[in-house]
This record gives sequence, C-alpha cells and structure tokens, in this order.
Amino acid sequence: MKIKVLFIAPYPALTVLAEECGREIEDMEIDVKVANLEAAIPIAQSAEQDGYDVIISRGGTARLMEEETSLPIIDVHVSGYDMLRVLTLANDFPGNKAIVGFSNITLGAKTITDILDFPTEVFTVEVAEEVEPLVRRLKEEGFHVIMGDVVTVNAADRHGLEGILIQSGREAIFDAFDRVRTTYTFNQKTRSEIDLLKAVLTETSPDFIVFNSGGEIVLEQWKAVSPEGMETWKLAEGIGTGPLAPIMLESANGDRLKAAPKRITVRNEEYHLLSFTKLEGLERPAIRLEAVRQLPMLIRESMAMKECISRVEANLSKSKWVLIGEKGTGKKQLARYIHYAKQLGKGLFSEMAAGDFIDGSPGMEEEIQTLYIHGTGELDPAGTAKLLEKAEALKGIDLIISLEKEASALHSLLYAEDTARIYLPPLRDRVQDIRTLAAYFIADSHQQRGTSPIKIKEEAVVLLEAYAWPGNVAELKALVHDAAALEKGYVLGKEKIETLLKDKTPAYGTAPDVFLQGSLEEIEKRVILAVLEQEDGNQTRVAKRLGMNRSTLWRKLKD
Repeated sequence: MKIKVLFIAPYPALTVLAEECGREIEDMEIDVKVANLEAAIPIAQSAEQDGYDVIISRGGTARLMEEETSLPIIDVHVSGYDMLRVLTLANDFPGNKAIVGFSNITLGAKTITDILDFPTEVFTVEVAEEVEPLVRRLKEEGFHVIMGDVVTVNAADRHGLEGILIQSGREAIFDAFDRVRTTYTFNQKTRSEIDLLKAVLTETSPDFIVFNSGGEIVLEQWKAVSPEGMETWKLAEGIGTGPLAPIMLESANGDRLKAAPKRITVRNEEYHLLSFTKLEGLERPAIRLEAVRQLPMLIRESMAMKECISRVEANLSKSKWVLIGEKGTGKKQLARYIHYAKQLGKGLFSEMAAGDFIDGSPGMEEEIQTLYIHGTGELDPAGTAKLLEKAEALKGIDLIISLEKEASALHSLLYAEDTARIYLPPLRDRVQDIRTLAAYFIADSHQQRGTSPIKIKEEAVVLLEAYAWPGNVAELKALVHDAAALEKGYVLGKEKIETLLKDKTPAYGTAPDVFLQGSLEEIEKRVILAVLEQEDGNQTRVAKRLGMNRSTLWRKLKD
C-alpha cells in the first residue's frame, strides 16, 4: 500500500522539481499543488478527509498548516547546497545584500556567510507580517539585494529591490521523502496502539470522559451509559485536587451512576479520567451512596457539642459506632463527619434503613468505607437480633448505627468494648450554638434557594434561643428556611421569626417538662443554671438577664 502524500509548493518552480523527484519514488502516491501561506490552509484542512497520510511543504507555509490539521507536516529544509547556490548567484550582484527569512533559512545562512566570509547580512523573522516593514527599513539603509522565501521576494519586488528566491534542490526534496517514510511508519504504529487501547477501553471501561487540567473534554466514549443530562463541567469541578472519591449521579433517563475518578499524567500534563458504571440492583429506598468530599460543617460553640466532637475524635480508631440522640439532633451529619475524619475523602459513605440492611438484598459497592444505619426503632425483636448478627459479621468497613435512645435489645453492641458510643445533645442543651446555626442556615438558604436575607437581627436570635426546639436542629433549619423565604429584605427580623414560632405547638417560650418539676426553688435554680451556661459562666450578664443583683445570684447558687 502506497503512502498518499500531498506536496504543497509555495512557489511554481518547486512543483516541477517535486513532480520530477516524485516519479522516482515507488512507495508513494504524490499529488502536488501550489499555494503560499494562508492560501494553503483550506487545502491542508481538507487533506485528511481526502485520504492523505502526510503533507509536505516549506518554510512559513509549513508552519501555518501545523496548527490547522492533525496530519503530520514535513518541512522541506533549505540545504547547505541550496544556500551556497543562492549566495554564489548573488555574490556577483552589486550593492549591499541581505537574507530575510524564518529560522529554518537564516540559521544555516548565518553559518555559511560567517565561514565563507560572504558580505551578506542575515535577518530572522518570527511571523510573515514582520517581513514587509523589515524590507522597507533595509531599503532605507541602502540594501539592494534581498534573498529569502516567497514572502520576502514579493516584499522586495514591491519596494523596487532585487529579490532572489532561495529554492530547495533535489537533495532537499529527497530528504523530505525520506522523512515522510519515517513519520508515516511511526504514525501507523502509534495509530495501531491507539486503536488497540480504544478497543481495550471499550471492553474494560466502555463509558468514560477524560478532562484536561482546564476542565475541557479531550476524549469521551459512551456505550452502556447515556450522557444526556449530565453537567460535565460540574464533574470536572468535582474532581478537584483533593483525595479521589467516586462521584454519584443520575442520568436524565433515571439511571443511577457511579463515576470512578483517576488522575493520569502524560508528558508532564495532568488529566482526569472518569469511568462510569450503572449501579444495578441498588434501589433508591434501599441504599444511598455519597462521596463526602470535605469535612462536614458541625457547629460547636456550646460546651455540650464540643464534648461530643471530642469524644468522636478520641474514638476514630474504632470501626463500630452508636450515635444516640433525639430526632433532628444531626446524627447523619455527625456520621458523615466521622466518615471524612477517618477516610479523608476516600471511599463512599452509604446510608440504609435497618430493615433493608437485615434483608440483605442490596449489593455492597467495593468503594463503601462507611455504612450508616437508621430506623432501628422500627424493628421487632427478631429483626433486632438479625441486625446484631449482621453487624457482627460485617468486616472491612465502619458501621454507624443511629438510636434515639439506649435500647436494651442492642445491649451486646451498644456496650461492647470496641463500640464507640456518642451522645448527641438536644438543641435545648446547646443554646450557644443557635446563633451560629441560624446564620449557617440563612447562608444555606441563600445559596440553595436564592432567598434574600443574609443576616439575622439580635432580637430574632433571642426569640430562637428562648424556644425549646423539640425537633432540635432539623426544626431550627426548617424554620430559618421558611423565614428566609418569607423575608424579602436582606435582614431576617423578629417579626417573621415570631410569626412562625407562634404557629408551633407547644408555643415558643414553653419550657421543657423537666424545668417544671419540683419546688419553686428547684425550678428557679434550674433556670439560673441554664442561663449561666448560655452566658459561659459570666455571673454579671446572668444577673442582668434575670433582673437581680450579683449578691442575690451568688446566694441562690450557693443554696
């Protein structure tokens, strides 16, 4: 099979020589066309579609085409013989002489003129647009003969100077044909390797995207997965520079997908490969998968929450956890925190209802590092026993179980030496966190829903701190989101909070039942201690809030 070559000659005389040399080449099919600089670009752009394997051209024309086609470009060099011919020819011309051209001409010319002591100046240009003003300046400086490529000779003619074209001879053209063979052989080998790799990818990873470091897609393939509805820029953004973890997403047709990321470095440039697989058999109610990419936000202004996080960090070596707290205290968020603190962004965080876990129907993805189980209170005694059995058999991942209160049926797991027991305080015991939580939820609502408020007034915070929050943090989040949706200004005030709290049962300001038990003195003591905790032990502020002097406060605390 012959190599199909397109020879684009910048000047007509080169076509005659190219065709003459081409007739002596048996392993190539050579077509010769005349075009210089920009005129050659459309010819080069259609060459691959026309079935050519390689393009040959010369000088600035060859340079321009390199960026316009994926075909290899062979530049016909200006040989030493070519340079000697033109310098010898110009030597008998009167007046000052100069060579103007790209580096492929001027580097060799400078060597020859220096060695043979030809009275000729050499000037190098980077782009064709530099030639015209340079020739004009040389005329002003008294030069008479200008040697160079087609663009140089044309410029010399326009300015009334003698222009001599530096032409390529037979030896330079045959050298170009030799380089065509080498380049073609290399390209064919490379293409074969690429085709092989694509075939392997089709078998091993039929659906993938490759991003460059700028987030642009440089390669993609889809066989079993539909890319419809995917926001690919978010996928590239999601990889980031941190630890790699699978990305969970859903296609437009409802398929649940897992994108496994890898970093690839090729010639000092980093690429990101995302391989997609369908999550078969993982129904949405059964198991939820998530890649936790950053440490979840946990507000810990209160001493109660600080102690909770301290217990977590002291138990990170353990693989079994029981989180105990009322509904809405944030057990799932704490489970995600534990997952990230242990895995540092690697592996998947999974969530299941206890009933689905004991059924054992869903498969377990190999990337799962943490399994969070909720809904244990809905199990009957047989289900609880099965939960304990499966929990004991589970190896290689962290197991986190959510409880609303300590359950005697789970005694063997709850009080085992290798189980970390973490107690989440209700929001009424962490009043110092309410201000920061409210600010966080305002920001969350602004970002997720585009609501207007960006801060909350002090008087509104006081109302929030006075409410008992039976629904805990979840209830506070819902109320702040609702208030932010109602408020059209930039500051969330007392009125919106007051309106929403009045609609609640029990009404806002109602004290927890424990505050109303015992004698009046005991109730008063509880109130004082609660306010003392809110004010971080500052008795001056406590006395001011309760409307008593410091000595009275001290006496009541002592009694």
